Amino acid sequence: MTHPFGTVTLFGAARVRRILACTALIGSALAGGAILTGSTALSHIDSIAVAIAPATATTHAADGTCAGVTVVVDFTDLGGKVDVACAEGEQPTGRDALIAAGFTATDSQPGLLCAINSMPNPCPETFQGSFWSYWHSSGNGEWTSYQVGADSSHPVAGELEGWRYNNGTTPPGIAPADAASAVTVPSPSPVPSDSNPQSAATQTDITTQRTNQNTVLLVATVGFLAVVAAVVIVLFLRRRRASESPSAPEADDTGARD
Repeated sequence: MTHPFGTVTLFGAARVRRILACTALIGSALAGGAILTGSTALSHIDSIAVAIAPATATTHAADGTCAGVTVVVDFTDLGGKVDVACAEGEQPTGRDALIAAGFTATDSQPGLLCAINSMPNPCPETFQGSFWSYWHSSGNGEWTSYQVGADSSHPVAGELEGWRYNNGTTPPGIAPADAASAVTVPSPSPVPSDSNPQSAATQTDITTQRTNQNTVLLVATVGFLAVVAAVVIVLFLRRRRASESPSAPEADDTGARD
């Protein structure tokens, strides 16, 4: 005779498999949501960290001198004054140094410089006896006229470049040593401090993001465990009710013979 609870046992096994499959799907969904949320939070945190990274300041010589090429432009023959500026770092050519020091260069034709800072104005298109003569110095000596043009020269850091508008016989009207000490070097950009209110607020935002991420992961884990626990309890109660049910009465052999 088939045991009266045999069918119940088979039914319970099939139901267990379906419940466990649903539990796995729910767990996967919770884990996937937690991972996606965590990844989004980490991406946001990384972008904040990049945003508050301190900028690197431009380097300058410790003594305030020009850490590059000192450029002197003498405008006195055009009614101006002598300007001294610094082209920081290595400069490929004399023209590059002139421009890096903050001056503008105008050509009457390619490679032929005729005006600096729009002086003279208009820029002469033909030779009229004066031109922008080009000079250089090591800093401790005198001015020496270049034998090449500004597009072919190779300035050396620590030395001086000089320009003066005349017939090419007179160098800039300031001694190289005086020009080196008179050069104006830009002040270094300030490095952001940790006491910056905006930086402190951003750090707080990062902490909040990390806390939220941990909370999401915790909720997902607790939810999954709760589903598993519920399945176990349901199966336990079903088996308990089945075991407490009365057995079916057996047929009376005596009554059957009568």
